[in-house]
Amino acid sequence: MRELPNALAKPRGERWVEGVFGLHARHQGNAVGYDTIAASGDHANTLHWIRNDGDLHDGDLLLMDAGVELDSLFTADVTRTMPVNGRFTDAQRKVYDAVRAAQQAGFEAAKPGALFSDVHQAAIAVIAERLADWGVLPVSAEQALDPVEGGQYRRWMVHGTSHHLGLDVHDCAQALREEYRGPLKPGMVITVEPGIYFKSTDLLLPEELRGIGVRIEDDILITAAGYEILSDQLPRESADVEAWMAGLLA
Repeated sequence: MRELPNALAKPRGERWVEGVFGLHARHQGNAVGYDTIAASGDHANTLHWIRNDGDLHDGDLLLMDAGVELDSLFTADVTRTMPVNGRFTDAQRKVYDAVRAAQQAGFEAAKPGALFSDVHQAAIAVIAERLADWGVLPVSAEQALDPVEGGQYRRWMVHGTSHHLGLDVHDCAQALREEYRGPLKPGMVITVEPGIYFKSTDLLLPEELRGIGVRIEDDILITAAGYEILSDQLPRESADVEAWMAGLLA
């Protein structure tokens, strides 16, 4: 992130960020764990934006989804969404804080004996509530969460909240649908990664929310007592992200 001033000054700044991360991944580990996503502005609303050929602009958010594969061949999978200039706008902060609250709900649902799908259900309940509060959902949060008639929130939260993590970044990527209701057990490592994606072209949204895409992702170990955040050294709260960015950009 200390390279952001250089990235801002160059064409295709997303690629500059991707390249710097890849260099550190090779120096400090084996390689990148998967194709790095360095998505600025509206590119964050493309779920797997790996072209990384856009410019960075003052006032944009940068969604960085990246992980280092260790020499042991186990990989991390972490996402942070940061204001390029170090400060969230009010609208960006509102969306960011909603995603962070959803992630916390997912954390608290992750414990031995809980179903794998419980983590997702806890996170999307928060997202549906926030979307309803903002007048974005065409129905109530309760209706949107109905397993038969609901799902309206999926326009803006387009993926699952968790996957297993290990030698493969999606481990195992070929799990059967019924296994999503399997119980969590101590020793399992999963991601918790809710997001909200407001495309710039989405006319159902208030203008101030268009073009904002946020995802926050951490890796957690299921323990006998609950969970341990393995990626805990990176800030998550919006104020902490701003303080972290201020230190990096000083």
